Amino acid sequence: MVLGYYLQGQDNDSFLNEALEQKGICLCLDYIKHREKYISKSFEIKYVKYDFSYTYDGALIISRRFKDFCIEMGLEGLKFYHIESQPDFFLLKVGDIVEFDCKRRKTRFLEFDASCEEYNEVVGATPVCLKENKSLENGIYRTDIEFGRGFAKAPLILVGVEIYQLMKQEKFSGLFGEEILDKYNWEK
Repeated sequence: MVLGYYLQGQDNDSFLNEALEQKGICLCLDYIKHREKYISKSFEIKYVKYDFSYTYDGALIISRRFKDFCIEMGLEGLKFYHIESQPDFFLLKVGDIVEFDCKRRKTRFLEFDASCEEYNEVVGATPVCLKENKSLENGIYRTDIEFGRGFAKAPLILVGVEIYQLMKQEKFSGLFGEEILDKYNWEK
């Protein structure tokens, strides 16, 4: 059974904060948790053709059209941070959290740094496995785990089936979804 969808986006060939590239996780934690504080007046998205895209360092960028859709649908728990140099684009921060099942997915946590009690790298995000193996309500959610490495760690963005179908009807550029199943073929 399909529980929802994991939203993915194209890369927009940009960095929100390239200065943190190759830095250890402890230096990147504030950035990972609060990307909105790092939007400089000079930040520009190189590929502006997408309604839904990511920077190389894990910032989710959306168009005004996608923002308007979220507002019209009454989707809650979202914060939109204006990109000053490009008024039709926003950094999207998702507040509603869904627990990811690391054990079932066999997610790996690598390079633990005791000074900040954080892993530099987390791998094994897909296919998405949820702790509560039930359908997602119609909303936009983020996982409780950030995946990736260093300054590019970011949560997965998930949506309910109905909202995803509506997003598909809108034909948002750059956006594609991967089914979240209650059970995968590799599971016995």
